[in-house]
Amino acid sequence: MTATLRYRGDKSNLLELAKNLDAFKKVPEKYTETTEIGGTLSLLSRLIIVYLVYTEFRYYYNETQIVYQFQPDMALEEQVQMHVDITVAMPCASLSGVDLMDETQQDVFAYGTLQREGVWWQMSDSDRRDFKSMQMTNHYLREEYHSVADILFKDILRDRYDSHTTKPEHELKRKPVNSALQQLQQMPQSESKFDACRLHGTLGINKVAGVLHLVGGAQPVVGMFEDHWTIEFRRMPANFSHRINRLSFGQYSRRIVQPLEGDETIVNEEATTVQYFIKVVPTEIQHTFTTISTFQYAVTENVRKLDSERNSYGSPGIYFKYDWSALKIVVSNDRDNLITFIIRLCSIISGIIVISGAVNALLLGVQRRLLRIFAPQIYQRHFQPTHSPAPTLQSAPSAPSVQAPVNELLQTANLMASVDISAYLPTALPKSSK
Repeated sequence: MTATLRYRGDKSNLLELAKNLDAFKKVPEKYTETTEIGGTLSLLSRLIIVYLVYTEFRYYYNETQIVYQFQPDMALEEQVQMHVDITVAMPCASLSGVDLMDETQQDVFAYGTLQREGVWWQMSDSDRRDFKSMQMTNHYLREEYHSVADILFKDILRDRYDSHTTKPEHELKRKPVNSALQQLQQMPQSESKFDACRLHGTLGINKVAGVLHLVGGAQPVVGMFEDHWTIEFRRMPANFSHRINRLSFGQYSRRIVQPLEGDETIVNEEATTVQYFIKVVPTEIQHTFTTISTFQYAVTENVRKLDSERNSYGSPGIYFKYDWSALKIVVSNDRDNLITFIIRLCSIISGIIVISGAVNALLLGVQRRLLRIFAPQIYQRHFQPTHSPAPTLQSAPSAPSVQAPVNELLQTANLMASVDISAYLPTALPKSSK
């Protein structure tokens, strides 16, 4: 059987033409039978179809497999933002050197500077609770990273529009500083009353190995000796205990694990070097229409006490030594083809329609059988045809025709076909005599 386009109605009316255009042959309405069971099943089947289509769309959009690929990192000349927020347990005046150097041998202040802010090392109860919560959460993510990596990346892909909009709270505009002495002279004098120094800001670094170091213990003092200006370094007490509130690279995303955030190190002796060896890995998160470029890093910590008797030399301070990976990680979704998804939706809709039709026929059959057994009168009144007297050829007064019930059409036709109409014909005329 082939499907053809048919049109029933007035071709001059375009709206009527659009309504009546039909590509499939349909059963006329007078040959259909409406029942309460069929109507209920039709409503339920449509609700089930809407629910299943909605869940399929959600599954296709969210519940996908994460695929990790390694590709060479070709963007070697771009600068990357380094977000820093560190609190050191000594006054800002005692930090004689806070700068960054890398293999390009540029000026240490060409990458920007960190803003200094005098604070108290002792935290309030609410701040301590917040920092402890961040510390525990980040520690758990570091320990269980391989188990929760897929969940974190799926969360980024699901909420891609607001997952990477969080920026560092304090961004300092880069201002070139000629010397460390000028930087110390610009420091507010009121900060001397605090016992800790908070360093925060954003640095623009190159994709080469470098080190961010925080050293202290000496303060330059400008004086006069006879007719000459002199600069002397006065020894200052140093305490390199510190806590890291933020240390990240590139576009910040709150679902990317930053291993050093929430880290707190207590240093009891002044002659101590704290070193962090950081390996930065570029990460590209690809969605259907957007791409998030960020960075992950792994870190190794080393706290070393300086002792000349044990041949342990160096300069006390805090050192962040970073290096870059030559490969980048590309994270993407692995979902079905769009055509496959559409075919699955069509199979769901057609399957529900076929199942609802089978259930409708089954329930109607059970209903009729039960009525035939337990309520034969009701069954005979609703499902059995009413027998009318044999038709006659005598003319009857015209009356409005009553349409027979739909389910009795075939039985009425069979009854009329079985009637012997020879009994109602007039008797044969006698033969005429010649």
